[in-house]
Amino acid sequence: MQAAKLYSSSVIILSLAALVENLAYALPISYFPDYVKLLGAEVAYIGLFTATFTAANATLSQKFGSLSDRIGRKKLIQAGLLADVVLGTLTGIIWNWAPLLIIRILNGVATAAVAAPSEASLVDQVPKKRRGEALGFYLTLSMVGFNMGPVFGGAIQFLSNDILRIGLEWSYRIPYFIDSLLAFIAFFLVWWGVKETRAGSSPPKAMPQQNEELKISKKVRFSLRILYISSLSIGFAVGFIIPISVLYFQDIFNATSLQIGIILTVSGFVGLTCNLYAGKISDKIGRKPIIALGSLPSRLASIVFPFAPDFISAAGVTIFRSFGHNIAMPASRALRADLIPEKVRGKLLGRLAAFFSLGAILGPVLSTWIYALYWDQTFELHWLGNIAVRGAGIPFFISGAFGLLSLFLVLAFVEEPKRKGN
Repeated sequence: MQAAKLYSSSVIILSLAALVENLAYALPISYFPDYVKLLGAEVAYIGLFTATFTAANATLSQKFGSLSDRIGRKKLIQAGLLADVVLGTLTGIIWNWAPLLIIRILNGVATAAVAAPSEASLVDQVPKKRRGEALGFYLTLSMVGFNMGPVFGGAIQFLSNDILRIGLEWSYRIPYFIDSLLAFIAFFLVWWGVKETRAGSSPPKAMPQQNEELKISKKVRFSLRILYISSLSIGFAVGFIIPISVLYFQDIFNATSLQIGIILTVSGFVGLTCNLYAGKISDKIGRKPIIALGSLPSRLASIVFPFAPDFISAAGVTIFRSFGHNIAMPASRALRADLIPEKVRGKLLGRLAAFFSLGAILGPVLSTWIYALYWDQTFELHWLGNIAVRGAGIPFFISGAFGLLSLFLVLAFVEEPKRKGN
């Protein structure tokens, strides 16, 4: 199989659009909690903004994925990106935290329209024997954008406030307008260069899709059910520390938005050094060994993180955690693609995304509540030799435990299918 067949112009542009979209999404990560507090929200409510986003995403991911199986992937991706243009602008001009919750719900809807159809479109267009490599390439570019976002957004915020002196409030708002511009660029790229893969090739009624799903063997159905539970668990684990990481670096180490952005960006790019190669290796030796190789150290790093004594060591653990995550990610996605039949690919990828989002709904709400209660306290672990543990680190312990549970479920109960010809 020649590389040209794998890296078609449509696959490359779809991946570049994912880079731009993820860059736009990640711009405000390094200061989003501060922006929400500026709009009047209390710390305990910050998790609601992630929860509302993921709730909408979870509700509609399967529906949009299934719809893309019937009417085509491209038009849904374009609709979601165009919605992001409008919603990014509204986020930059909103004056109160309550309406922002509504915008976050709509953001979740837009993301649901983009995520599962994009991944399904990519898998539609690549050889079966090289799905790991293709998803590694797609995820690498996606994460390049995501990892550039925090330092890019932090730099814009710093330049606007500290150099241009336009004021703290507007320094938080300006990156959202750039977010909208980048989402429009992604929309244009998809419109211009992404090939439609399902329109006209799939029956318009739902019954054939249901029959296709019934044809899945019992072993595969059982593996998919385990993946649903695993996705729920890992969604909870990830959601538990998304809003906490920024607060932790600020409250414990007095880090600035720019410093936090640099940490997130560096940790992401370090992990990407192995993303593509991990996907290629999983094509050769199997998905589960690579998943274990990456996920185990990543989950353990979450548990170790609260013991970091200073800013530099905490940044090092964050980088190590990202390294493991990026090793496992393409193999995890390829395992899904191996198990799911083509005719229901969008539907079941959307269902997996929905379970992940359901876990991510509860995680941020609970973690910010726990953080608000215990962040300024210290606990002595007498059974570990009187080791002092920061109360702010409790969410990281919980996240690590659920991440390990997710890994165990996949390794113990998911049967990896044998890879046949193209």
